[in-house]
Amino acid sequence: MRKQLATLLFFGSIWGLLEATLGYALHFLPILISGSIMFPLAAIILMMAEKKLKSPWSLMWIGLIAASIKSINFLMPGLLPIKTYNPMIAIMIQSLVMVGVVFIAKKSPQGITMLALGLVSFLWRGLFLINDVINHQITGFNFPQLASMDATIEFMWVYGSMGGLFLIVLYLGWIKLQKRVTLTWNPRLAFSLGMMILAMLATYFIH
Repeated sequence: MRKQLATLLFFGSIWGLLEATLGYALHFLPILISGSIMFPLAAIILMMAEKKLKSPWSLMWIGLIAASIKSINFLMPGLLPIKTYNPMIAIMIQSLVMVGVVFIAKKSPQGITMLALGLVSFLWRGLFLINDVINHQITGFNFPQLASMDATIEFMWVYGSMGGLFLIVLYLGWIKLQKRVTLTWNPRLAFSLGMMILAMLATYFIH
């Protein structure tokens, strides 16, 4: 149990740290493109975690840890709450869809897994758009991906295609790496807690 908790905290903290650092840096790129990079990276992190934990549903706990780290942004004065909880929702959606991909990967040949990885890039975006529509109706917040039909199509299909291709490339690289290197390291609980604290500090101070 202690070993499993350490692994969950480690991978959740890695995801949270990436969101706070690389995710922040990507906001300087054209609007909406960051998800095409961040989701593929998060997906590989989740697949690596599942390989150690041997439990697809454990990915939801990792997403919850990453989302909890993101919630530190609620403490930032002047930041609209929706700019914190909407990314948290995205993290949980991404975790959920990757549970399905991992179930497929366990029982399918590599080609089917690659197809699932390509399609999941569109699936999480579709679910996130539904969330945005609901949020807009409740809060009146104007999401850029809902600004026009062109913006919605670009978010869903253009950036979805980019993210899917990037994810497949990362997956193939990960498969190739596994054939050359065997990673047997298991994080200690103290180290994982330290990583979580680091991710929380980065989330608070990098903005």
